[in-house]
Amino acid sequence: MKFEVGSLTLQVDDREMEGYLSSLFGGSARIKSFSKIGEGFHNAGFLLVFRIGDVEKHVVLRVVRGDTGWGHDYLGDRASLLILQHRLFNIAPRGTSSRSIDVACVRKDGSLVSLGNALEFFSLVEELRDADGKPYSEDLFNIARRGELTDMDRERCAAVVDYLVNLHSEKIRNDVLYKRHIRDLIGHGEMLMGVVDTYPDPETLGFTSRWEMAEIEQKAVVWRNRIKYLGHRLSRIHGDYHPFGNIRFREDNTLVATDQAREEWGEPADDVAGLTINYIFFSIWHYGEFRQPFQELYETFMDRYVDRTGDKELFKVIAPFYAFRGLVVIHPLYYPEMEADKRRKILNFIHNVLEREQFNPRDVKSYLVRR
Repeated sequence: MKFEVGSLTLQVDDREMEGYLSSLFGGSARIKSFSKIGEGFHNAGFLLVFRIGDVEKHVVLRVVRGDTGWGHDYLGDRASLLILQHRLFNIAPRGTSSRSIDVACVRKDGSLVSLGNALEFFSLVEELRDADGKPYSEDLFNIARRGELTDMDRERCAAVVDYLVNLHSEKIRNDVLYKRHIRDLIGHGEMLMGVVDTYPDPETLGFTSRWEMAEIEQKAVVWRNRIKYLGHRLSRIHGDYHPFGNIRFREDNTLVATDQAREEWGEPADDVAGLTINYIFFSIWHYGEFRQPFQELYETFMDRYVDRTGDKELFKVIAPFYAFRGLVVIHPLYYPEMEADKRRKILNFIHNVLEREQFNPRDVKSYLVRR
């Protein structure tokens, strides 16, 4: 049994399908026919005819397309859509919708797994042990206390750059995925607008307002339409490259980067902003200004990254990613002890970078002042 869906071909042994149907319907199933009904932008449908004993049954097998965009690009997107539709079909007012029988997945060996009665999902990952290192944030706290860099600090800064240089060197051309990442930057529940919606009412915070949050969102949307056509920049990304546990260092200075998130392919500026905003944040949080030694870390990172990638275009696209990450580091629930005047400086930074056509890494101090 072969499913051809857009550019994807799936192969399932007839006996495997019959075993699955037998388990699902409580009898011995025998397939009579399998044929494609049609295919659109979102889905492909197949008519599956089989017998359970003396009873002939007709069901439609639906597969979501992953090659046309619409937010269906990754396997998890397609799984979540089918699981949601399974519930919605079955809670629709009686008589108004066809019933969803099950959701299943095809494994690499062609076998099938039923998911229709799933209540929740979980993952199993290897335990991170002491030998896997300590969060890079501990280094940054130590640097703030010392007020100066060690040779190890410089080596580790180079390492966090080189990890990204290697990762971002993997390129594909897929304009749909690039547009998706830029769209998700603004509207995804874990990114800019999603972060804003997890703030308490801004009118209660004392350092911002509803109007200001809306203004930042509006400026970010302008940036989305400015950069979403730069599909040549699509690269493999980490997706949540920050020092609070996601970047770790072993005692021998080798790097561990865990908790890869959101998207496999995207804009390299996401990772660059995710890490470098923390050099700015730590400096302001501890000193009230952007200064040494964090200025050296920041400029070392940027110089090394651009030198090794040749990516000067980075500075033409990074502004909305800094806006997103800036809103994260001043989040009142994440860092409740941060003073309002320090949060304001990062809000100034967000406004200033969004208002300029190109970011200049040597102008960070001036970006912290609202003019």
